[in-house]
Amino acid sequence: MTINAELKISTPEDVAKHDSEKELKLVPPEEVAKDDSENELKLITPEEVAKHDSENDCWMVMHKLVFNLPKQFLDDHPGGPDVVSCLAGKDATCDFEDIAHSDSARDWANKYIIGYMEGIDDDIKMAKRIPKTSELKSKPGGGGEGLMILLSVLVVGFAAVAYFVLKA
Repeated sequence: MTINAELKISTPEDVAKHDSEKELKLVPPEEVAKDDSENELKLITPEEVAKHDSENDCWMVMHKLVFNLPKQFLDDHPGGPDVVSCLAGKDATCDFEDIAHSDSARDWANKYIIGYMEGIDDDIKMAKRIPKTSELKSKPGGGGEGLMILLSVLVVGFAAVAYFVLKA
């Protein structure tokens, strides 16, 4: 009889922590594979997310990642539970980014990712986390750039008209 198993010990300190051999567990290969598959993100539809729209059952989407936010998260949130639960069942990407959450806040939220939605950026899907502030890509034509150019042209135009009117 042959037993195929994998022993998970990462450092000598881990070995030293165990008093006897019976504390060390052999993990069968199928269990190792099962653990890896549990970390796989699932494709979740907007309709499924919309069903979880309360403080007691709070799912949220940010950057096409789906989060299942427990009551403890809501209670510990610095803005209070209402700030989060009012967005339950919805895409909260804009609200999340408008607040300019810190990278530590992003790391905190990452613990609650349960899946992704169709159209997710491949980099985000592979990383299985909200992008850090420094990683956010600016979208062409977004961020009010066109409005700033128009405003600048108007200011220069009014200044030129005022100059010539006052000079005359």
